[in-house]
Amino acid sequence: MMLTTSTPERPPILAFAPHPWWNHWLSRQQLLSRLGQRGWKVIYSFGPLNVWHRHTPQWRQASWLGWLEARDHVQVDHPGRLPPLWPKFPAWDRQVIRHHAARMLNGLHQKTPRPIAFLFHPTFEPWLPWLNPTHVVYHVFDAYRMMETWTPAKAAMEQRLIERADLITTSSRGMAETLPWGGDRRARILNNGADSRRFLAADGGPCPDDLAAIPHPRIGYVGSINPKLDLEMVLTLSHQRPDWQWVFIGPVYMNGLTTRDEQSRQQWQHCLQRSNIHWLDRKSLEEMPAYLNHLDVHAICYLIARDQHGLKEDWVVHGYPTKLHECLATGRPVVAAAQQVIVDEFQHVVRVAENTVQWEQAIADALAGRGAGTVDQRRTVALANTWEARVDQLEQWLLEMIEK
Repeated sequence: MMLTTSTPERPPILAFAPHPWWNHWLSRQQLLSRLGQRGWKVIYSFGPLNVWHRHTPQWRQASWLGWLEARDHVQVDHPGRLPPLWPKFPAWDRQVIRHHAARMLNGLHQKTPRPIAFLFHPTFEPWLPWLNPTHVVYHVFDAYRMMETWTPAKAAMEQRLIERADLITTSSRGMAETLPWGGDRRARILNNGADSRRFLAADGGPCPDDLAAIPHPRIGYVGSINPKLDLEMVLTLSHQRPDWQWVFIGPVYMNGLTTRDEQSRQQWQHCLQRSNIHWLDRKSLEEMPAYLNHLDVHAICYLIARDQHGLKEDWVVHGYPTKLHECLATGRPVVAAAQQVIVDEFQHVVRVAENTVQWEQAIADALAGRGAGTVDQRRTVALANTWEARVDQLEQWLLEMIEK
């Protein structure tokens, strides 16, 4: 989108999300890097370090004071060790937040307008009084309120954020519907996308060596390996179908403290002991198309948990997988859990499986050439859902917001 003479000056964006920029790329990096490429000044931060981080590599690698790095068309915050958040002392934390907000503002040129605060999680709401933004954007990328880690304190932050926000966007309609305090009526849907043409262009290219060493058929999952995966189903099918090779590509995040987290850690360890389950670790953005194009079936194998009566689905059901359109762009068949957006919009190109029996049948059908949709149909859907199209929409909403 190009500016015209009637377009107002674009204020800088101070964006906050609970993940370091250099970790696995998610919707925030995809959206913000493209806004930066289009001329928006963007500073991104995941907040100050926490005293709980002091025994981690992240703490050891940090400088004493924070600094900003120009990266991917964005200024990325590298927080320092001082001062750290210390949740045991709320008064201390308020001063740390004030200090961090001032450091983010200092990253702007003095003559720039007051910033837009672009928050990807309600826990950054306490920054707003110190940022004094012209506008506030709240982007919801998960159904936070349905997570086990949700607390009354986070609910209070979200209420204030929704009431203050000038623009609310969500990754799926289901996420929008979970928002209280009128957020459900105000939210605009900004689905995830993909760099679809990069994945199409990799078709027919060489197979990476570590993947080539794994025999066919390859059933692959690409993304963060965490407790929302249905690892019990994977383990069961790895025994029932020993000729099927499961390939997991991505970083492992199994550090949670809930009962579900502990179960997932144990299941993942069992997976690593199976000869037909392979973990190829994290791959770069540039490497990913080659890997996805040499899988036989893509498995978006999330676990949608229910209560003991089988009635209430948890937060995973409202997700919009960031890898969905990347998988479709390869033209390979896709099997996925029954997330609402897939059930409602993509069953013509994605086979839905809700239990182990259905997963086995769906994968077997896909390997036999009976997957949902054709190669062309899958790629057509992917090309209609690019990150560029998503940023076109977001940029339009931002310009409408600042014109008011």
